[in-house]
Amino acid sequence: MAESKKVRLYLAVDIGGTKIQACLAEESGSIRARHKCPTPREGGPEPVLATLEGAIQKVLDDEGLESRDVTAMGIAVPGVVDPEEGLVVVTPNMSLTGVSIGPHIESKFGVPVAVGNDCNLGTLGEAWLGSARGARSVVGILVGTGIGSGIVYGKGKMWRGERESAAEIGHMVMQIGGPRCGCGNDGCFEALASRSAIERDLRAAVEAGRTTVLTEILDGDLSVVRSGALRQALEQNDALVTEVLGHAAEVLGHACLTIRHLIDPEVIVLGGGVVEACSAFILPIVERIVGADKLPGARPGGRVLLSALGDDAVVLGAVALARQHVGRSAFKKKYDVSPDYPKIHSATFGQVTVGKKTHGHDIYIRADGKVKKRKKKVAKEHYGTSHTIGPEELDAVCKGGPQILFVGTGHSGQVQLSGEAERYLSQRAIEVRAMPTPEVAEAYNHSTRRRAALIHVTC
Repeated sequence: MAESKKVRLYLAVDIGGTKIQACLAEESGSIRARHKCPTPREGGPEPVLATLEGAIQKVLDDEGLESRDVTAMGIAVPGVVDPEEGLVVVTPNMSLTGVSIGPHIESKFGVPVAVGNDCNLGTLGEAWLGSARGARSVVGILVGTGIGSGIVYGKGKMWRGERESAAEIGHMVMQIGGPRCGCGNDGCFEALASRSAIERDLRAAVEAGRTTVLTEILDGDLSVVRSGALRQALEQNDALVTEVLGHAAEVLGHACLTIRHLIDPEVIVLGGGVVEACSAFILPIVERIVGADKLPGARPGGRVLLSALGDDAVVLGAVALARQHVGRSAFKKKYDVSPDYPKIHSATFGQVTVGKKTHGHDIYIRADGKVKKRKKKVAKEHYGTSHTIGPEELDAVCKGGPQILFVGTGHSGQVQLSGEAERYLSQRAIEVRAMPTPEVAEAYNHSTRRRAALIHVTC
C-alpha cells in the first residue's frame, strides 16, 4: 500500500465504573472494531489492569493485528489524572488510584499511550466530530450516575486547571444546605440532578406513600433506576417521575445558565445516559430556562445542544488525545483526515449502486462510509409508513457524527422528515439536504464534508 494511502490506526479505551470499552479507530474517527467487558469491582488494581490489557488484545486479535500496527493509544479514566505522567491520581468508583496506567500499558504493548479524564475526553470528542464541531469554545455536561464535565477551547485545547481538576461542574454548590453529595459537600449540582439524585428522590417519595409505574417496571426494586426505565415512565405520563425528573431538568437548566454567565461558551453539549434517554423531556425545559435569561450578550450564540456521538464521545475523544500525543492533532488542518467514502454511481428506480455493489432496497451510508440496509419497519412501527423518517432511524444513519445528512426522498419525492426528526438534527447541529433520489448521488459525491445519507429507491 502506498504511503499516501496508508490508514493510521489508533486504539482508544473508555474505562468506566461498570464496563470497559476498547475500540480500534482509523485516524478519521471511523471505528473499525470494538470490545466491551465488565469492569472488575473487587481485588484491587490488578484485575482492572488485567481486564484492560485483555480488552486491548481482544480488539487487536479480532482484526488480525499486532500492537505495532497501532500508531498510539488513548485511555479515558473517570477521576483526576496527571496526563504528563500517565498517572491516575484518584478515581472514586474503582481501584486505580495511584496507578501509573499510561507507562504500564505502554510497556505492555510498546506504543505511545496518552491518558485523560473521561469527561474531558467526551467533550473533546464532541468538539472534534460531534455537536460542537468547529466551535471555538465548548462545555460538555454528562448526566449519568454522577455529573461530569469538560471544557475545550481553541483548536482542541482542554482546560484542565492548575491541579488537573478543572470542570468539576457536578460539584458546583447549587443549593446551600441541600442534600449531601458523594464528594462530602452539601447541595452540589450532582446531588440535585444526577441519576443517583433522581433515584434518591423517587425512593423517598415512594416511602412517603406516592405511587409510580416504576414499581411495576422494576418489579418493586427501586434500588437502581436506569435511564431507560425513567424514559418508559415518562412515556406513560407517570406523575411522580415527571415531577422528579422535571426538577432535575430545571437544575440542569440553571446550571447551563450559570456556565453561560461564567464562561460564555459558544456551545454547551449535554450528554450522558439520563439526557440521552430522556432528551425529549429534558431539553425543552433547559432551553426554556436558558432562553429566559435576562442578561443579554453582545451578539447571538451560546447554543445548548445534545451529544451527536452518544456512547462513542469518550472513545473518540481518546482517539483525538492519542493523535495529539504523537503530533497529529485532529484539530490541525494539515492532519485533517476524512473517512474513505464510497461513490454513488447511480440511483435509478428500485436500486442504487454504491461502490461496486448494487442494492435493490433503501440504504443508509453512515459517516464512516459503511453502507447498511435501511430498516423500514422502524418507520412503519412509528408512523405507519416508510415514507416518514423519525429520530429513531436517525440514530442509526447519523452514527459517527456527520456534519450533513443527504436524504434521497424517492423518485417522486414522497419521503419526508417528521418534525421530531428535524428537531433531532437541529439539536445536534447536523445540516440536512433532502432531494429527489436521482439528484442525491451528485450532491453526496461532490460534498467535501463529513457526511451520511439515507436513500429511498422507489416512490
